[in-house]
Amino acid sequence: MLDINGALRAALKARRPFRGSPPVAGVFACDPFLRMTDMVASLRQAGITAVVNYPTVQILEGETAAALAAVGYRAEAELRFLQRLAEQGFTPIACATSRRAVDAALGLGLRRILLNPGLLPGCEAAAWWADLAGHVAIKGGEALVWAAPCTAQVSRPKRRIRL
Repeated sequence: MLDINGALRAALKARRPFRGSPPVAGVFACDPFLRMTDMVASLRQAGITAVVNYPTVQILEGETAAALAAVGYRAEAELRFLQRLAEQGFTPIACATSRRAVDAALGLGLRRILLNPGLLPGCEAAAWWADLAGHVAIKGGEALVWAAPCTAQVSRPKRRIRL
């Protein structure tokens, strides 16, 4: 079993200070062992100001998604976690894989949206990006997207950045 948020806290502790501006912290918001006060303290101590719900339960499907949803671990729970972090002074970025998730984020007042096509984008990945980003813009959010992904979803960074 992997403690994603524990790994985040350990990495933040070991890597400070950051060169330039601090990174955005990806928090697994549906971690049943996540203690808000501990996470807030770790983020503040590291100088983190922005947080995204990543990894997100939205990319899960089938029995895994159903089992998590049965105990309340859905996109809405992640978004409420981000809302609570915003109340603590952090800049929330809502990771969303669908219009439903975008609408839920916007309904909670979250205005920065990271559009995530999921593990495997559909055949029309560019159309998905354009449609969902357009929907976010119309609804009044700030869609954070990169160029339309290639169908292979391969990342080839031009340079490595060391923190």
